[in-house]
Amino acid sequence: MPLLPIAVVLLALLLLLVLMGIKQINQWETALKFTLGKYSGRAEPGLTLVVPIFQQLRRIDMRTRNRDLLRQMVITRDNVTTMVDAVVYYRVIDPEKASLAVENYEAAVKDRAKVVLRDVVGETPLDQLLAHREEVAAKVKAHVETVVNQWGLHVELIGLQDVQLPPQMQEVLAKAAIAERDRKYVIIKSQADVESAKNFAQAAEILMSSPGAMELRRFETLANLAQSGATKVVFDLAKPYDAPDQARKMALAAAETTGEIAPRAQRTGLASVDHATVEQAEYEAQAVAEAQVELTAQQRRRG
Repeated sequence: MPLLPIAVVLLALLLLLVLMGIKQINQWETALKFTLGKYSGRAEPGLTLVVPIFQQLRRIDMRTRNRDLLRQMVITRDNVTTMVDAVVYYRVIDPEKASLAVENYEAAVKDRAKVVLRDVVGETPLDQLLAHREEVAAKVKAHVETVVNQWGLHVELIGLQDVQLPPQMQEVLAKAAIAERDRKYVIIKSQADVESAKNFAQAAEILMSSPGAMELRRFETLANLAQSGATKVVFDLAKPYDAPDQARKMALAAAETTGEIAPRAQRTGLASVDHATVEQAEYEAQAVAEAQVELTAQQRRRG
């Protein structure tokens, strides 16, 4: 009779040990079995049985991990001090190596990435670091991968989150950007001036070859002058016309007057025409008269 309670107790203890030895392994994990401290195999996701006290189970997370690298003070190749923030994405691809080859693979990956980041940025000029972050990050990843691959790890990505510069260097870069924009503005404006000059020259050629168009442009110029607030415009129609160069100058002046003088007078709100405007008007009137005389002479010769 006394043996029955002992058997019940032993059976209960055995059942308890079995329950304690049942372990659940999640889908994203891989477990390594160690029997009396010696690696004895891998346990796949699901339920697995281990012998309590004699066997131990170490779980390895197989998912991709992201770890921030603390802000690093780095001196670039051109001796500029920068503060670089980076992040590393890695995962375990060989659980046995990750557990047996390195004590703490997570700290090892971060330390290795910091060292390589300092080395690569130290060999890179500041302009290239700011303009080609992805290339610098890819170079850092390649150097880190060659080492951590021996630990059963794979680096998927290393990204440079931020590159901070001293205030003096930020001011210098801002001034350089402003100067570059000013340079582009001057180039664009000079190109526009060249195109405008070509258009004025072409308009002068057309007006010189067509007396009728010249006369219409003259009326348009007079209308623009009248709208600008001029109180008096004097034209001298008594001078003869016999110089082709004068016709070219007169046509160009008419084209420029229509495109430049009248709008400028309207914008500034002038109440009267200054001396230069009156002389321009007199010159245009003289050209009109000379053109009319020449046209009359040609008609008489034809008749």
